[in-house]
Amino acid sequence: MIENIHNTDNNLMLKKELINIASSAGSPLTSQKEELQRSQITQELKQQLHEASSELNKEMKRINTDISFKYNDDIQGLVVTVKDNNGSKILREIPSKEAIELMKKMHSIITGLIFDKKG
Repeated sequence: MIENIHNTDNNLMLKKELINIASSAGSPLTSQKEELQRSQITQELKQQLHEASSELNKEMKRINTDISFKYNDDIQGLVVTVKDNNGSKILREIPSKEAIELMKKMHSIITGLIFDKKG
């Protein structure tokens, strides 16, 4: 009789576990700890890019070149700006403003497709 109760408890636990597994099908297998670690790594990389751009800008000024580097949150990367000799006109920006806008739109579309709020 005691064995039947024990088996019933095990069956209930197994059933609950199977329901949990089935209900989480299709969702990413990341824990809060993994998300926190990923966020910390992203912040560290962002800080390193800010520092690198600052160092590059100092070096460009030292060699009297009007090329600047800055971190862009939208693309999560560096943008390089090349100006004319007197620094009044932007000759080139890499990636271009159009490319940055396109990246932002593509990111929002992909995010919308992956994380569709309706489904």
